[in-house]
Amino acid sequence: MASGGTKSSKPAKPPNPSSTSQSSVRSTSSSVSTHLAMVELKQRILTSLSKLSDRDTHQIAVDDLHNLIQNLSTDSGVSILLNCLYEASSDPKPLVKKESLRLLALLCTSHPDSTSSHLTKIISHIVRRLKDSDTGVRDACRDAIGTLSSLYLKGDGGGGDNGGLGSVVSLFVKPLFEAMIEQNKGVQSGAAMCLAKMVECASDPPVGAFRSSARGSANCSTIRIS
Repeated sequence: MASGGTKSSKPAKPPNPSSTSQSSVRSTSSSVSTHLAMVELKQRILTSLSKLSDRDTHQIAVDDLHNLIQNLSTDSGVSILLNCLYEASSDPKPLVKKESLRLLALLCTSHPDSTSSHLTKIISHIVRRLKDSDTGVRDACRDAIGTLSSLYLKGDGGGGDNGGLGSVVSLFVKPLFEAMIEQNKGVQSGAAMCLAKMVECASDPPVGAFRSSARGSANCSTIRIS
């Protein structure tokens, strides 16, 4: 009679190669779809921006870009549009430069959280545009700085650093003070206008943070905020 014994447990099934392969294919397909969507988005942006220089198509392009900005749904899309606007604002035509700066401000207004991580570059870009000889472009820079100030400079109007807001204020003040020591009088006056607009548009002006940043840039110029 055969002796009884314990039954051996069944070995675990190896992972299904087919299932793993399908998952990999889906992941790759998703990545490709996302990439293609970004390529299509950039092409649409560039096409619309190219129409800004023609007065016959200018308003159509503006409307399309406004709609595109309102419907952006990813940080990647915001980054792509920012880079396209940086390039467009270097266009030789003042009309394109001014509209690009307005669109930049609109993008920040519509997606303040996504654009906040780009704030240093955005402000630096606007300040560089103050070198433009067209007063309308410099006015657009001033208005853009005002928009950014209303979005990101929100204090309680009191003293102190307003919970670290001083570091944000310095992002505005430092490049503008540096612009005020440029030899170009147009740049100097443009920077002064931007500083005034920054203070005017700040929500509950963080006076303490303004004063602190002004003192830190005292080697460039002097600003008094009462």
